[in-house]
Amino acid sequence: MSDTDTAYFGIKSVPHPRLSLKEFLAWGPEAVIKADTPAVIDVLPSPDPGHYRTAVLEKLGDATVTLVRKDRTKENETRAEVSKIPLREFFEKEPYTSNTDGTYRVVSNIKHHAETISALLGFDTTRMFDYRAPLNSANLWVNYSGMRSRNHFDDLENFNIQLEGRKRFVVMPPGFRNYYVRSPLQGYANTSRSVRVDHADLSRYPRLAAALARRRDIVLEPGQMLYLPMGWWHQVDAVDGLNINLNFWLYHPKMLRRPLMLADSLYKVAFRKLNGLYNLEPEKT
Repeated sequence: MSDTDTAYFGIKSVPHPRLSLKEFLAWGPEAVIKADTPAVIDVLPSPDPGHYRTAVLEKLGDATVTLVRKDRTKENETRAEVSKIPLREFFEKEPYTSNTDGTYRVVSNIKHHAETISALLGFDTTRMFDYRAPLNSANLWVNYSGMRSRNHFDDLENFNIQLEGRKRFVVMPPGFRNYYVRSPLQGYANTSRSVRVDHADLSRYPRLAAALARRRDIVLEPGQMLYLPMGWWHQVDAVDGLNINLNFWLYHPKMLRRPLMLADSLYKVAFRKLNGLYNLEPEKT
C-alpha cells in the first residue's frame, strides 16, 4: 500500500485541494481560512536533502528549545516530560540522534525571529501571516522517525510547512459526537478516546466510521504547506528519519462561534501554565 492510497477499514479517502503559491497569494490566507477545507500549497521549490537541516542549524542552532520526551506506547496515558536544550544538541548528540521510536521531539515558538524565518524560507513571511500578533505563533518542530500523534484537533488555524522529511496527516472534519471526545477530567477535550484512527476499534467506537469516510489522507512533502483548519481532527506520523516543520498557528474569530472549542482552549492554557508544559510562549532571547 503506497503513501497516497491508504484505506482504513476498506474506506477510501476524500481528495483534497492543491494550490500553487501564485494561487494561494491570489486568494490570500483569509479566503483560504473562510473556505474551511484542508488544502496543500506548493510554497517552496523541492529542496535538496539536508538543505534545511543545515540552514536551521546555521540560523537557530544556538537557540534554546523545548525538549519533549514521551516514553510511552501510543495507548499509554503517561504525560510528557519537558526540559530545555540548545537546538544544536538535538541534531548532534545522543540519545536524540539514534531515536527511532518517537520518544523525543523539540519545539520552539520563534515568532520574534521574523527576519530569520523569512531568510530561512526565502520570502517575507510577515506579509503572508500575522504570526507576531498576540495569541499567534510561529513554531519550529524537529523530530526523528517513529513520531506518532494521537487523534486530536487544534483550536487555532494551522499553516504547516514541511522543510525536511515527510509527514502523513489523516485529517477528518470537525465534530464531537462521532469522535468520542475525552472528558476534560481525563485530559484535554480536543483528543479522542479512540487514540488512533488506523487502529480504531469500530465495534467500540462505531460512529467513528462516518468520520473516516470523510477523511483526507495527506503525505506532506518538503516544500509543501498544509492548511489545517481550526477544529479539524487529525493524527500525524513521521514518514522519514528526520522531520523539520515550521507551522504558523493563527487565532481567528470563528472560534467564538464554537463554544466547546473555546472552552477547551482556555482549559489547555491554564493546564499548561500550571504544569509547566509547552504553552506556545516564545523562548526568551
